[in-house]
Amino acid sequence: MASSLGRVHTSIDMHSLPMSARHSSVIAAFDRLPIGGVLELASDNDHKALRADLVSRRPSEFLWDARNMGSQRWIIRIERVDASVEDLEHFLTRCAPFAEVAREVIARVAQTATERNYRAGETIFDEGEQWDYLGFVRAGRVVFTLLSRDGKMQTLLERFPGDAVNETPVFDGGSTVYRCEAMVDSHLVLIPRDEVLRACRQDPELALAFLVASSQARRRSISTIADLSFAHVLQRVAKWLLNYTGPGEGLTPGLLGVERLSQAQIAAAAGTVRDMAARALIRLRDAGAVELERGRVKKLDHAILESFVNNIEGTAV
Repeated sequence: MASSLGRVHTSIDMHSLPMSARHSSVIAAFDRLPIGGVLELASDNDHKALRADLVSRRPSEFLWDARNMGSQRWIIRIERVDASVEDLEHFLTRCAPFAEVAREVIARVAQTATERNYRAGETIFDEGEQWDYLGFVRAGRVVFTLLSRDGKMQTLLERFPGDAVNETPVFDGGSTVYRCEAMVDSHLVLIPRDEVLRACRQDPELALAFLVASSQARRRSISTIADLSFAHVLQRVAKWLLNYTGPGEGLTPGLLGVERLSQAQIAAAAGTVRDMAARALIRLRDAGAVELERGRVKKLDHAILESFVNNIEGTAV
């Protein structure tokens, strides 16, 4: 990210924009960028819903690099790229770790990579496997989960096009640390572990990029631990649902297929059991934060959900 500082053409402080104007303002600013131009956003979250909106509206046209800088401060850089070329080398340049890597290094990596399609719900790898690849999501969306011995599931993270999977075992040589599953029909690029290590030795920019990714993963882990330790279920459910709120004020249709999420999936994301998640959803519905249909979330109100996350509304579930 540091080397792109000289290419920032536009900066937006997301706090200064009304909720209803955020997506449209960012997309309009992005559309004004030249190829290679960078839009920098200052915010207090990673804007997952905005990223999903861009994926649907401007597929293959951008590189997304979001970093948690601590103290609820996020810097997101969106670089406009040439979408007219769709070979594997160009795809890799749209993945944050490879953004500043020498083209000859990327060319060799691309020669060793394979590609594979996964159906929605298909397991890509299980926790504890020996899976000797670094994967990148080229299309679709995947989710990382953990399963306890008594059957409880914890959702860790969702990954979008351009995001990596399985970084930890690639560098420490151990087994996979989570289960990876396709949330929707997905297409992954698989790079052999040995080739990733060779490329890192050849180009320090790539090694540095993975160090940054590792640091960000540690920040996510600490945030997750803090949520599970200090936030009650109602807060955790509200925080997860914030990721699915669309542009607009009041109750608006959710994004990313939130209406397909079962209460069991929401419970897994919030680190609780289904009954507790169901009670939290009813509390949120009664407060006007969500609209439910047959127990599933159809619409969400960003402002009210945020008040629950900040513990302004009500008592713990």
